[in-house]
Amino acid sequence: MERHEVIYGDKIFFNFIEVPYENLEQSGDLAGKLKTQEVHGFVIRNVFPEEEVAEVKKALFRFPDEHIMQTPASRLFPAPFAAMSDSGSMLDMYFNRLNVLYEIMEKEPAIKALHEKMDSVFKAVAKNYKVSIPRNKIKHAPVSAGTFRIFTPGKGGLHVHCGNLFQAQSEHFYNLIENDVDRDDQLSYFLVLQNSESGGELTIYDMLWDKVKRKESPEENDFVIDDNDRKIYLTDVPSFSVRPKVGDILMFCGGPIWHRVENIGGPVPRITFGGFLNYSNDNNELFYYS
Repeated sequence: MERHEVIYGDKIFFNFIEVPYENLEQSGDLAGKLKTQEVHGFVIRNVFPEEEVAEVKKALFRFPDEHIMQTPASRLFPAPFAAMSDSGSMLDMYFNRLNVLYEIMEKEPAIKALHEKMDSVFKAVAKNYKVSIPRNKIKHAPVSAGTFRIFTPGKGGLHVHCGNLFQAQSEHFYNLIENDVDRDDQLSYFLVLQNSESGGELTIYDMLWDKVKRKESPEENDFVIDDNDRKIYLTDVPSFSVRPKVGDILMFCGGPIWHRVENIGGPVPRITFGGFLNYSNDNNELFYYS
């Protein structure tokens, strides 16, 4: 019988559980439970021990600056799919940086090992699915598996959003995926490589895409707009926060659930590796990407 510790459950509006990494193979079809929303999210504890995280961070800070993408609040490598806004120069930039990552992986065993372990984790949580990285129609090559993100202290976190909103904003990227991907209600995932001293937690709002589909602007972080054109202020919406530890992986229903990463406090950057997952239309495959 499967047993999981419920860390956010009956007293909260979504069901989040925790699973020790050593029990992952015995934990059943967690991806299927996300699909049916029997579970809304889970934290896999202690996937990467301290020594593996330390080696990844050493390698990360050897990445060439000219290939790192700068945003107002963070530094990213390789480029996330939101940067792929056309089929010309931006598509080339996306794949050029991805190819640099492949070159780095041959020189940095810790980065290659991270990607291999992440792949094995996705296959372990999706036992009833074929698991792979989707391919781009024009380049005829897999897209990025994930993105390293270094959140700059004092520069903010990630503004309130949900995965379905990203899909609407990045339609060009999804139109260029050659796999038969079901675009609705994607999943989000991230691995914590370094926590900030304060802030950086993931705030989950009791607010779903079926009623709220708009923001006034991508930068707006105080309110969203519901289907009746009313402003919904986040301070009026029930919420709870999740703060995985270093070495933990969080997967959750980030497509329909509105959420944000809180502003980074203190001098220490928050470092993650993350991206998204989507099921296939026939529900036989699970794709992960960034």
